[in-house]
Amino acid sequence: MKRIVVAAIVLLSASALYAQKDTVFYKHELRASFGDTFVTSAVWLENEVNYTNFSFSWFYRLEKSFWIGANFINYLGEKTYYDWREYDVDGSFKDFSNSKMKYCAIIAPEIRLSFLNQKTVILYGALSGGVGFENGYDTRFQKYPKLLFPCLHLTLFGISCHVDKNNNIFLGGELGIGFKGLGSIHAGYRF
Repeated sequence: MKRIVVAAIVLLSASALYAQKDTVFYKHELRASFGDTFVTSAVWLENEVNYTNFSFSWFYRLEKSFWIGANFINYLGEKTYYDWREYDVDGSFKDFSNSKMKYCAIIAPEIRLSFLNQKTVILYGALSGGVGFENGYDTRFQKYPKLLFPCLHLTLFGISCHVDKNNNIFLGGELGIGFKGLGSIHAGYRF
């Protein structure tokens, strides 16, 4: 049994290296993503707030299969309306009304390892971690203090497919666990 496992690992490694042998690759990548935030909203943030997750990323390819980069992720949530009353010393008062958009931003460096680099397809996994900032408005409370918190994301499986003749423009998706959500779709440009 051990020999079969070792032989399978060697064959898969050799086929992955052969597939990557003469592939020309670009060093820089710019990417825009739209992520699933249903699970992230329910677990990490608030159950009552529906978020939209947009992210922008830049990556630099050090080697054919090793990338470093940074992500900027935006969570935009519901608008919160709230009223309050302020009193003067003479007993008079004035009513105020305002609204704020729930907002969360995350800045996170990322390390990506690609395990298949074909001319038209790249398969990869990634790990990123950073810090998030929340503006402190939601539907349950009128206001609470602004919040900084740590964030982590593990991309279990990512795919990028080139869609043009020069292999600059790509589309793809990711499955992972963390602040980007369970799934995301992206489009980008490599140069």
